[in-house]
Amino acid sequence: MKSAIHRKQLLSLAAFCTIGFATLTASVTPSHAAQDGPKTSWPEMSAERGKDLFTERGCVVCHAVNNVGGDIAPSLDASNMDQSRNPFEFFARMWRGADEMLHLQQADLGYQVDFSGQDLADIFAFTQDANMQERLTQSDLPDHIRDIIDNGPSIPAE
Repeated sequence: MKSAIHRKQLLSLAAFCTIGFATLTASVTPSHAAQDGPKTSWPEMSAERGKDLFTERGCVVCHAVNNVGGDIAPSLDASNMDQSRNPFEFFARMWRGADEMLHLQQADLGYQVDFSGQDLADIFAFTQDANMQERLTQSDLPDHIRDIIDNGPSIPAE
């Protein structure tokens, strides 16, 4: 049973990353593509909405921005987002941490966080916008998220 639930969570995360990846990279047309091939466009990205999602959905429990948030996962300050300025690398890094993120979400929030492609685009925009990140303060945290940070997030079992 536990294995089936874990597999379902990983499949959900795979779909989540695939949708986000496709959404953020949709306008990229390979140089070898035909001129009359299908064209898609990038979503409008809002760093402000990304800031709200980052706090409300609980990303901030583990990831700090502007010295606000947890410290058990890498900081997502725009000032130190070296290779993760590329959306492909950003989501590849998320994928590598998927198992731990799912365990922490379940343990600390009681549910698996669900994101749309638009949500991911907005969170990515927030991670790249130093000016918007400077506006993040402790007062932006919902009470239940602040409680989890103050009590220390769960550490996934090995």
